[in-house]
Amino acid sequence: MSQQPPTEAKVLIVGAGPSGLTTAIALLKNGIPLQDIVIVDSVLSEEHSSRAVVVHAATLEALDSLDSLGCAEELISVGILQQRLHVQDGNGSLFVLNDFTKLQPYTKFPFACVISQAHTEMVLHKALEALGGHVFRPLTAVGMKPVGNGLEITFESGQVITARYVIAADGARSVIRSISGIKYKDPQGLEKDRSVDARTSQMILADVSFQTNLDDVLPINPYTGRFTIGPDGFFLIVPLAHPKSNSTLYGTSEPVYRIGFSIPLAKGEAPSRPGLEVLQKFVDTQGPKFISSDFSRNPNKPVHLKKVYWSTRFRTHSAIADTFFKRIRGETKEENGGIVMLVGDAAHIHSPVGGQGMNLGIRDAVGLGVVVAKHIQSADATIDTNLQILQDFAENRHDKASNQIAMTKRFAWFVGSLMNPWSLQYWGVYLLARLPFLKDKLVWQLSGLGNP
Repeated sequence: MSQQPPTEAKVLIVGAGPSGLTTAIALLKNGIPLQDIVIVDSVLSEEHSSRAVVVHAATLEALDSLDSLGCAEELISVGILQQRLHVQDGNGSLFVLNDFTKLQPYTKFPFACVISQAHTEMVLHKALEALGGHVFRPLTAVGMKPVGNGLEITFESGQVITARYVIAADGARSVIRSISGIKYKDPQGLEKDRSVDARTSQMILADVSFQTNLDDVLPINPYTGRFTIGPDGFFLIVPLAHPKSNSTLYGTSEPVYRIGFSIPLAKGEAPSRPGLEVLQKFVDTQGPKFISSDFSRNPNKPVHLKKVYWSTRFRTHSAIADTFFKRIRGETKEENGGIVMLVGDAAHIHSPVGGQGMNLGIRDAVGLGVVVAKHIQSADATIDTNLQILQDFAENRHDKASNQIAMTKRFAWFVGSLMNPWSLQYWGVYLLARLPFLKDKLVWQLSGLGNP
């Protein structure tokens, strides 16, 4: 670690993912001096692989509100702009068409921007550096206690930083949230394994290339997404990096695609890092037929995977912190302590269906930077003046997160219903999905504009 962090700060941000970086940028843009902010992360360098692959309209609007930094514009310049999303069966028959261009009256971003989370983080990190900011790595928080002038955070390396405000942006397994004694559970009180549908809770994500050029069957300009649902689960394919969009990933100039699919738990546990052979099997059985290598499904032009750049298996669940704000004091008057605020996955997590997690976290962070800056600029020496603005903000974002979890559970139910064409649920959803007002509502919800 070439640069050592200061031992004191007004604001300590633990975690330099999209939420942590955005919080730091928002604080700086709202008048908090650079020397008052420290941001740390537990990993030595930025991640090059990640789960999130889309930035929605409401998130682009939030980033655009930060003025002059050009984050939204840069994401759009290298991302692939998805105007429509086809939800279809394995043969390509359409269940529902989501048309993002219908958002034009409400936003200047009437599309979904397909881009890797790694690239999104790179853009945010560049914006932070343009403001003079720096991420101190690797620093893993292991302890926290109230002291006279704030909260003392201890790191695995033995270093200590004292701050009046600690922003927990350290993910779903947040150390800061845990030490703060804030519970993290499904909003309906369900056990972790029951908080999501068992048919879609086990997922595999992989970044791959194909032996065949897919531009004819999956053109990127204009780009229409493909989300396939069949008896074995769902399957998503998106162009994550493409020479025609001036984006690259993994140091290669060839097109890289993100594939993602569910495996019902009843079929057992999938490999933790599936290779080419395993992925090809699922592409053939669950993917759209135009990328299948199975001649019986795709007789005109069988397509084979070429290379696996990254893959992972994970289980999804839904959880939300009891509170996103906590005033922490010591046992004596001398231990005045400080304030903990939660943001991003440290505050809420849910199924990735619909691509909402990172988006909500970034929108949390833009607002958090504004409200913490206001509190710093209005607070007295004990930081207890006007705590209500922090509490009100935390409650508002808690409501937004609860709404988001409920929405992703509805999406998951929607997907599960379309897995069995012989069920009444299937035909009910199939018919409802054709109603124009429901199609418009789905696009509105996916965009985040209905829950900014």
